[in-house]
Amino acid sequence: MDLSAQAPGPLVSAIERRTVKFLGYRPDIDGLRAVAVLSVILYHAGVGVLSGGFVGVDIFFVISGYLISTIIFQDLEAGRFSLGRFYERRIRRIQPALIAMVLVTLLVCAIVFVPLDFKLLAQSVGATVLFSSNVYFYLKSGYFDPLAETKPLLHTWSLAVEDLFFPLLLMLLWRHARRHVATVLIALTVVSFAFSIWQARVASDAAFYLPFDRVWELLIGALLAMGIVPPARSAALRKALGILGLVLMAVAIFLFAPHDIFPGERALVPCMGAALLIYAGQGGPVGANALLAARPMMFIGKISYSMYLWHWPLIVVLQYVLFRKLNGLEILAYLVVVHMLAWASWKWVEQPWRDANRLVLSRRQVFGYTFGVTAVGVALAVSVHATGGMPGRFAPDVRHYAAAALDTNPLRPACDSPSRKRLDAGDVCTIGTSSKPASFAFIGDSFGDALVPGITQAAHDAGKSGIVLTHSGCFPLLGVVQTDNPSCVGIMEANLNLLNKHPEISDVVLVARWTSALLGSRYGQFEQSGWFIKDSQTKQVSYQENRYVFERGMLRTLEALKGRNVVVLAYLPEQRFDIPRALTLSQLFGWPREVALPVFEHQRRQAELRAAFARIEQASPVMLRVLDVGASMCDGKDCAVLRNGVVLYADDNHLSRSGAIALSDVWRKALVQNEGSK
Repeated sequence: MDLSAQAPGPLVSAIERRTVKFLGYRPDIDGLRAVAVLSVILYHAGVGVLSGGFVGVDIFFVISGYLISTIIFQDLEAGRFSLGRFYERRIRRIQPALIAMVLVTLLVCAIVFVPLDFKLLAQSVGATVLFSSNVYFYLKSGYFDPLAETKPLLHTWSLAVEDLFFPLLLMLLWRHARRHVATVLIALTVVSFAFSIWQARVASDAAFYLPFDRVWELLIGALLAMGIVPPARSAALRKALGILGLVLMAVAIFLFAPHDIFPGERALVPCMGAALLIYAGQGGPVGANALLAARPMMFIGKISYSMYLWHWPLIVVLQYVLFRKLNGLEILAYLVVVHMLAWASWKWVEQPWRDANRLVLSRRQVFGYTFGVTAVGVALAVSVHATGGMPGRFAPDVRHYAAAALDTNPLRPACDSPSRKRLDAGDVCTIGTSSKPASFAFIGDSFGDALVPGITQAAHDAGKSGIVLTHSGCFPLLGVVQTDNPSCVGIMEANLNLLNKHPEISDVVLVARWTSALLGSRYGQFEQSGWFIKDSQTKQVSYQENRYVFERGMLRTLEALKGRNVVVLAYLPEQRFDIPRALTLSQLFGWPREVALPVFEHQRRQAELRAAFARIEQASPVMLRVLDVGASMCDGKDCAVLRNGVVLYADDNHLSRSGAIALSDVWRKALVQNEGSK
C-alpha cells in the first residue's frame, strides 16, 4: 500500500476539464493514516474493544488509491508520465524498509522457529519479494485462521494488491479512451464491489486476498482524485461530512468482528468513511479533519508505513516464544517498541532512499538492485524449502522434538477429504489387512486424519480391513451445518450413502474435535471462538445452540447408522501449546517449564462433552461405545506428550504419525468388540 504523505498541487480533470485545487500537503491524510495503522496494530495486539481494527487496511487502500491516482493523473496531464519513473518512485518508497524488515525477521526467526515454521517463512519471503504474497497466503490459509499467528510476513499481502494495476490501467485509459476514463472507472468500481459481495460468501479467503475483490476500494480513492464530485464550498458541510466519515470508520473499527462476512458490503463502511474525510479536507482541514491534522497524528501518519511493516513480525515472534497473547502491560511495552522501530526505520531507511539527492542512484541501478534482491529472496526460499527448514540449526536432541511438526499422516493427500464424486463412486482409501474385505468405516475430521496411521496399525494387528472417510475441518454430524465452513455441507450425507451401499461394513468408528462442535471454540495454542453450528431447527446461532445442535446431530447420525456397531473416540487431550515447538524451545531456553497439559485442565475442557455423551448414550438408537482416549494418555498429574521418547503430537491437538502408531493399542479397542469400554 502506498502510504506516501505527499499529494501534488493542482490537478486538472481531463474528463470534465475542471480545475480542482488541492493543497500541496494534506496533514489530515497523515492523520487518517494514523487512524488506519493504529486500528490494525491495536487489533493485532489483542485490544478486544477494536474488534474490527482489521478494516484499517481498507482505509489504507482508499488513501493509496487517492494519492497514487493523483500523482499519475498529474503526470499524465503534464505529459511526463512513464512507467519507469513511476516504478522507480514506488521501489524507493516501498522496498528498502520492506527488505530491512524481512532480513531482521529472518535472522530472529532462525533462532526460535522450528524447521516447519522456518520453511513456511522462507516460502513467504520468496512470495513477498515477488510481490505475490497475497496469492501465497490465499493458498496457504485465511487471514483470520488461527495459524496465521505464526506467519510473520502475513501482513505483506496488502502490498501486492495495487502496484501493477493502477499505472497500467490509467495509462491505457488515458491514451485510448480519455473521454471515458470516469465511466470505465465507475463501472469497474461497481463490478468489483458486486463481485466482492458475492465472493465473500462463497470463497471468503479469495475475497480477502485477491486483487479484483479489493480494486473497488482503490478506485474510490481514484475517483476522488479525478474530481468527479465537485468540492464542497461550505465549511459547515465539510465539517458535517468529516464527522460522518469518522463515525463510519468508528462503527467498522469498534463493531465489526473477524467472523463477519468480509470484505463484501461491510467494507463499504470504512471505505466511505475514509473517502468522506479525504473529500471534506480538500478545502483545508476543518472539524474532524483538523483533529486528524494534529501534530501527534501527523507524526504517526508519517511513520505509518514502517509501523505497519514492523508491528506484525514483532508480535508474531513475541507470541511464538510466549505461547500466548500479550497482556495489558505487555501490549503497552509492545506499542512503545513498535513506535521506536518505526521511527528508526523511517529515519534511517525510508528517508535516505526516498530522497534521490541523498542517495544518488540511477534508475537502472535501482532496478538492478531490485532484481538482485528478488533473485536472492527466491533463491533463499528455494534453498530453505529444499532443506526442510534448515534443521541443522539445532542439536540432534532438539531436532528430534522439532521434527514432530512434520511427522503427519503420509496418506493424507490421497485419503483425506475425498470429493463428492469420489464418494459417490466409492473411490476411497482402504486400510488394514488387504486380504480381508472391509468390515469397518473410520469417519472423522482432521482429528481422524491424524489417527489414520495408528488405526491402520491397529487394523493390521486385529486382522481387519476398513475404509477411510475423513474430511478435515468437517464434523461428522448428519444434518449439521458449520457456519465457518460451507464446504462441509452434504459431506456426512455422502459418507452415509456410501455406507448404505456396503451392508457388509458392520462397524463404524467416529472421531472429531467434539469439544469444538459442542462448545464453539478451539482450545490450545491457537485458541479461537465463534465456531458455530446449526441445523434445520436452529433459529439463532449461539454457544448454547451449539450444545443442542451437537446432540441432535449426533443422535441423527446414530439413527442413520442403525444395524451397525458404533464406537466414538472421545476426550482426546487438547494441549495448551504447540508440542513440537514447546519441546524445542523448552530444550533450548528452558521455557515453557511444564509442557504437558495438567490433567485438571483436560477434565475441565471435557466435562460438558462427557455429560452430553452420557445423555446421547441413553437415547442412542444403536449399540454405542464411547472410548475415553484421554484415560490412556493422562495420569494423576498431566496428559502425556511423550511416550517412550516418541513425540505424540504434531501441533497442539493433532497426534503425530508416530504418536498415533504409539497409541495403536488404544485404537485396537475400538476395532475389537470385546475390548475396551465406555
